[in-house]
Amino acid sequence: MIVLLESVHPDALSLLEHADTVRVMRDPIELDIDVPLEEVRAVLTRGRGRITAEMCSRLPNLQVVGRCGAGLDNIDTAAAKTAGVAVVHAPGRTTYAVSEHAVLLMLVLARRLTVLDGAVKRGAWSIREGYEGVELRGKRLGIVGLGAIGRRIAEVGHVLGMDVAYWSRTSRDPDLPLLELGELLSTADVIQICLALTPETRSLIGAEEIATMKPGALVVNTARAQIIDQAALLAAISAGDVGGYGADVWDPEPPVAEDPLVADERVVVTPHVAGLTDVTYRAICVGPAAAVIAILRGEQPDTTCVYSIE
Repeated sequence: MIVLLESVHPDALSLLEHADTVRVMRDPIELDIDVPLEEVRAVLTRGRGRITAEMCSRLPNLQVVGRCGAGLDNIDTAAAKTAGVAVVHAPGRTTYAVSEHAVLLMLVLARRLTVLDGAVKRGAWSIREGYEGVELRGKRLGIVGLGAIGRRIAEVGHVLGMDVAYWSRTSRDPDLPLLELGELLSTADVIQICLALTPETRSLIGAEEIATMKPGALVVNTARAQIIDQAALLAAISAGDVGGYGADVWDPEPPVAEDPLVADERVVVTPHVAGLTDVTYRAICVGPAAAVIAILRGEQPDTTCVYSIE
């Protein structure tokens, strides 16, 4: 049996159903009470489901777990390794989609698009009186994390005529200025967060780092919400120190009711959909699904989808 904690692309579902019995859970966090635990050989999730050590321990014949997506922060990879369970995912499939979404959020913030749209729809055409957008040409784009997505955003930033600089713990690009994180945050007009969530990056940008940001800076986060201190960010936006925040990720997801950061008109939020385009949604689901099937059959899976295998 293959357990899905969340729905997947129809093409991926069809592949899985041809390989084994598939059960889709009613709750992405819990296994349905009537699931025959000894029959479960694989568990797949997307962004909301959690594959924990406790879940792995309850499934005696589990062979593989996976995420239809790139990040693995919702899978206890250490527990899977200890249990001899393979882990698959879909790295690199969302690079173009997520970087496009990140640039979209940057442009929306710079021109206050959601505020303008709402005003016009309310009949307040007069909002144009006194309106002043931010022109990105000549502004500094600071990229925090220079993986594939960060590099793509850098390319687009150059096309827009921006001065692009970056900070990274591991990656280097001789064609871009590498700055210390504090210098990057204090000089960038737009800050793009492009890091994976790890113990080292959790709370990387806290109250102290936010306080060093350039007045009026725009912050975009399409990585993980836990990288930045949302409470400190709210305080900075409320004080007018930070100009705006665009995010496709939140903590928790979905946001709690009446979250003041979500409600602020200088904040633009999308529901963790940056990687869900007509192209990428299929890719991030079909790749891990095919890898799961190969592992269950004792065949060699696509190595680009394998995080670890026993």
